[in-house]
Amino acid sequence: MDRSIDPRPARRKRLIAIGCVGGLVLVAAVFWASSFSTSRVRVEAAKLQVGTVEKGLFREFIPVTGTVQPIQTVFLDALEGGTVKQRFVEDGHMVKAGEPIIELNNPQLHMDAINREAQLLDQQNNLRNTRLAMDQQTTRLRDELLNLEKDLKRLERDQRIDERLAKDSLMAQNTFLSNSENLHYMREKRKLVAANVRSDSLFRLSQVGSITNNLMLIDQNLKFLRDNLQNLVIKAPIDGQLSGLNVELGQTKQRGERIAQIDVLNGFKVRARIPEHYVSRVSIGLHGTFTHAGKEHMIEIFKVYPEVSNGEFDVDLRFVGTAPAEIRRGQTFQVRLQLSEDMQAVMLPRGPFFQDTGGQWVYVIDAEGKAAKRDVKLGRQNPDMYEVLEGLVPGDRVVTSRYAPFNDADELMIQ
Repeated sequence: MDRSIDPRPARRKRLIAIGCVGGLVLVAAVFWASSFSTSRVRVEAAKLQVGTVEKGLFREFIPVTGTVQPIQTVFLDALEGGTVKQRFVEDGHMVKAGEPIIELNNPQLHMDAINREAQLLDQQNNLRNTRLAMDQQTTRLRDELLNLEKDLKRLERDQRIDERLAKDSLMAQNTFLSNSENLHYMREKRKLVAANVRSDSLFRLSQVGSITNNLMLIDQNLKFLRDNLQNLVIKAPIDGQLSGLNVELGQTKQRGERIAQIDVLNGFKVRARIPEHYVSRVSIGLHGTFTHAGKEHMIEIFKVYPEVSNGEFDVDLRFVGTAPAEIRRGQTFQVRLQLSEDMQAVMLPRGPFFQDTGGQWVYVIDAEGKAAKRDVKLGRQNPDMYEVLEGLVPGDRVVTSRYAPFNDADELMIQ
């Protein structure tokens, strides 16, 4: 028997399927539309900083602070310790080379020098006595050799006479043999003394050289002791202005302690500190400029100090040409130190936008007053400009203020 089927469940399933498909289509349409939408932010023109891209001469430089210093400074340290006995000049006065500045008193140093000098003089006397004894020994041996040669000649002469007498039987055979033995003995003794003279000569030659060197060394030590006592009087090594002298009578100064300094004031240099990340780019011969009394002056690096402290290192610069008039020690200048040669480049004015984008992109303003994102590539920089390598052309107007308030919008609507 046939029965009727209710069509409502099937219809309900079809409606659910159609609803799901429609929902998916709607969601896809929303995502598709959002991918082509552009986020925009309205901003007032007065709140923006705008820079114009231009082409010109790019100078890569860094600003550093330079301090004027004397062209040469010599420091005076105490070579020996002691108490201040006398002060000859006052701080700030001009001094001449060799002029005494202060005198120190050190009784212990004097006593040690006296004892050491006595020991050296005693060694000196012993060496001289040794050399004198050697000379006397050489003289005695040579005198003995001369006497032997004289006696030997006499015996040889007598031997010739004895041989004729013994041949004619006018001399006893025993006497002849005794005289011959005596002649042989004298000849052997002469050989022995001559050998002693030769040995003494060789020994004396080696010893005299050693004794002479030792005597010279003792003389040098004596001179050093006397000069060391003279170190208690601190003198100016060069002509210049004395500064930093802060001593009082009776004050104790240790060996190696800084006493004062002498500045040569016939010229000046500029000492500057540079951040350490420029150490590989800074070398002797780099030029810089600074302004003094409304006039620009040029200086160049002539010394680079290798030590790095507190993230910086020092350089010394000298004036190129005539030094500025009326400069003073301790005066500071703002030096623009040039790191490379000038060259033509496309340039963008510096701005705080770099902190937000890292120089990867910028907002470029078009003729309608809209600013759109554009990818760029920046190169070198100086305190005023960035070098543009890609993405911008001369005449482009770029927003250079901070980008953080724009929430990474695609366009800025400038009002």
